[in-house]
Amino acid sequence: MEQHSKFAVDAMGGDRGSLVQVEGAILAFKEFGIRSVLVGRAEELRAHLEYLGGSEYPLEIVDALQVISMEESPSKAVRRKPDSSLCVSYRMLEQGLVSGVLSSGNSGAMMAAGKLSIGLIPGIERPAIASLLPGGGGSPNVLLDSGANIDCNAKNLVQFAVMGSIYSSVLFSLDAPRVALLSNGEESTKGTDILRAASHELKKISAVNFIGYVEGGQISSGAVDVVVCDGFVGNIVLKTLEGNVRVIFDELIRHGSEGIFSRLGLFIAQRALRKVFLEHFDSSSYGGAPLLGLRKLAVVLHGAADARAVKSALRVAKDFSEKQMTEQIASALLRIEDVLIADEEDI
Repeated sequence: MEQHSKFAVDAMGGDRGSLVQVEGAILAFKEFGIRSVLVGRAEELRAHLEYLGGSEYPLEIVDALQVISMEESPSKAVRRKPDSSLCVSYRMLEQGLVSGVLSSGNSGAMMAAGKLSIGLIPGIERPAIASLLPGGGGSPNVLLDSGANIDCNAKNLVQFAVMGSIYSSVLFSLDAPRVALLSNGEESTKGTDILRAASHELKKISAVNFIGYVEGGQISSGAVDVVVCDGFVGNIVLKTLEGNVRVIFDELIRHGSEGIFSRLGLFIAQRALRKVFLEHFDSSSYGGAPLLGLRKLAVVLHGAADARAVKSALRVAKDFSEKQMTEQIASALLRIEDVLIADEEDI
């Protein structure tokens, strides 16, 4: 079996249980031919495979009795539970048995285990979760960090910008993705000292098409391709947008059910609405978000990820692996390491 066709799925970490993880792996094989290794309580996973009619598919199961919960301290949980489904998945990646790890579980533990087991790309101080958001014109934007790092310094933001630019460029075939720092105004005097310091350094890097600051209302306007911020702000942005989409969709359905003409209009528009909401605004269609900066591929899924999201995340992982994204990021960082490894005081 080819290494690059196989990915480890932490089947025990998500809020919805292991059944959706197994179902997502089955869908990914049926639609994309992607082979998965389901890591978790073997007896439970085999029962799910049989129930879903997936026993005949080439999906492997690796037993792991321990589980890291959402409530646990990431670093402590990784040390105390070396035989958890997450840590076992990472060991397989470290040993070259799989090409990537996917998890809907504790994102902090995902980062801690990744740094401990496979390490960071040389020059990178912290990995960042790179999430895709709906953008103007139908092309998604890259938002990073969307939850891995609560506190960031200017150097971290500069590195996020470089990695995000490369990711966007390769993923969407863009020559020079527009990169911006998320701030409370477009003027150069806005933002914090950290944002202003990061902006100063990004202007020096010719390999990054840095366009300055962008406000929250411009994230999905089509004015920018890569939005950079710390993980605290990014996670709030991500979940606020997801919540707003759900509210708008629910309100359309509610008002569209009031009266015969509204129902008729909703029926006529349902094809367009389905395309907009399920293909463009539904986070499940984008799948997971890679943890950029690690030496090998790790993909973070939403805790409430359903089978469709797991399937999409496996598609993202396959695409990421085939395009050798990690290697491209590492090469680009080497080319501009004179900026990225500068003294902290210079940033």
